[in-house]
Amino acid sequence: MLNIPASSLTAGGLAVGLAIPLHFLAHWLKTNLKSKKKDWKTLIPFAGGIAYGGMASMCTGGLIAFGAGVITWFGNGAGSLAMWGVTGGNTTRGVRATPVELSAEGNILMFLLTIIVLGLWKAINSAEKKFATRGIVAGVLLGLSAVLGGAVAVSVIPAVNDLGARLLGAIG
Repeated sequence: MLNIPASSLTAGGLAVGLAIPLHFLAHWLKTNLKSKKKDWKTLIPFAGGIAYGGMASMCTGGLIAFGAGVITWFGNGAGSLAMWGVTGGNTTRGVRATPVELSAEGNILMFLLTIIVLGLWKAINSAEKKFATRGIVAGVLLGLSAVLGGAVAVSVIPAVNDLGARLLGAIG
């Protein structure tokens, strides 16, 4: 199977990964800052997308890793072009740390999580789909960064691998 590994995040890709949540946050604050009743529900699809994208960036093969690789490739290119156009600087410096990968047991949970995401996709409205999609893109790009991705790598991924091992041990 053709696989585009998501293993080389550039400074431009990181810029895109950071710009997406900042843009979302600015829009959410503009809409909700002066309102007495905050619309917290709009944060759920975006935050869920970031979480899913961060985990997807830790996959080493298959369709999920291919998708994360494509997102990274486009993110790196778009970010490098945007940064060059805005600042004139070079953004090809790599910023990815050595990844912690999902184990076989963790991949089981990622597969099941993907089934849940696909099932929910039909149930959510188009605005929530846009927020979730943006969250997934940001999650993949931030999941590949050294600091933010490192936090996911040392906390979330080992927990997912352990939970997957427990699930497999209990069922298998």
